Amino acid sequence: MTDKFITFLVVSLLFLLSILLFTAVIYRYILNDSIYWSGEVARYMLAYIVFLGSTIAHKSKHHIRIDIIFAYISKRCLKCIDIFISIFFLMFWSIVLWGSYKLFPLFMMQTTATLDIPYAYAFAALPLSAIIWIMYSIEDFLKVIKR
Repeated sequence: MTDKFITFLVVSLLFLLSILLFTAVIYRYILNDSIYWSGEVARYMLAYIVFLGSTIAHKSKHHIRIDIIFAYISKRCLKCIDIFISIFFLMFWSIVLWGSYKLFPLFMMQTTATLDIPYAYAFAALPLSAIIWIMYSIEDFLKVIKR
């Protein structure tokens, strides 16, 4: 359920980003005016698309890896590598989440240039994706252990 919602959210953000940038180009080059906030909103939308999109890629196993190496490794060794990778991702994203938690109050005090909203709203893409990565890493770890 979570991955379908995340996929829907990423696709929706990508669609809205396309409409926003198309509209901004029309305003700039046809109407000789500009939407002053479009660049900033586009950056923040892209951050959410990238971070949440990476969780989708992880869940569906579409991240880059070298499959030829895994073809010549025994199943037992492959299981050990999968366990190591799951633990590594779990530790890495836990550290990212902890660092994000520490920086969040600082970003609540600073506001963006054109929208005048706290940077924390844009920065929230990182801890949100870290939480999802942690959930998926735990799920991967448990699947490997059951195998």
